Amino acid sequence: MINIITYILLAIVCFGYCHKSRPKRHFSSEEYRINTPSCDVVCEGQWKSEFHANFHKIYDTDYFEIPLDTAIVKNRASLKMFCSSTIQKYTCLRKECRILRTPWSAEKHICIGHFDNFDRNINCLSLTDRYVQKECSDVCNSIRIEISQAEISRMAEMEFSRQEKSEFIEQNKHCNFIACHQLCHEYIINKVCIDSAVSARSVVKSYYDSYLEREYTALNKDDQDELYSSFCRRVTPGQDENLYTANMTRYNNLTLDRMKNDIRSAFSILD
Repeated sequence: MINIITYILLAIVCFGYCHKSRPKRHFSSEEYRINTPSCDVVCEGQWKSEFHANFHKIYDTDYFEIPLDTAIVKNRASLKMFCSSTIQKYTCLRKECRILRTPWSAEKHICIGHFDNFDRNINCLSLTDRYVQKECSDVCNSIRIEISQAEISRMAEMEFSRQEKSEFIEQNKHCNFIACHQLCHEYIINKVCIDSAVSARSVVKSYYDSYLEREYTALNKDDQDELYSSFCRRVTPGQDENLYTANMTRYNNLTLDRMKNDIRSAFSILD
């Protein structure tokens, strides 16, 4: 009897001390939110991880949307591999995160909105890629970019802050760079893909047009519409190049003509 009573007492004491010495931590809901990535971040992270595994490139530093990256247009297998992973990302956002509406992105445009067009024209895009990556990049990285005196005067009249002036100039440079790559890629398509030139140019134009529309939408959303230069408006579908600064058409024509001449000079070997 004594042994049984002693055993019971020891068991009770042990249970009490063991329970206290090995506490189980319970995370509060606030701690869980802080330490757990949001659902969309997880989907994005998985996609970038697959990109690295498939192409041996780090997405954030080695992938470029302008011009179209070699990882996408190298061949049909690369395009399909990139788009398979991209579709999985958007499926993850929709099913796991319940995010039904997502903004425009380069990968969404290529893989969800226009995959069939890219797939049909992949041979041409692949043939032109080496010129786009080297010669077009050389030209577009060295083009002369200027702000018209009329727009300089307008910035003064509207009392732009130093930061606003800087953002205006940088956005204008970005638009020039994008427009240059579009013109250059279309020029190469005309020279290299004679039979499929019309279709391939349409694919490239649609991509760059949508990219520029995204640029404008981002500024307009933040009520910074006036930071979009006349040239940016000229090359962005649906925008008026003379909205804020009048009589800019001739100036923008000269800018585009200068780009085209630089491109032709770089590719004179193909003429």
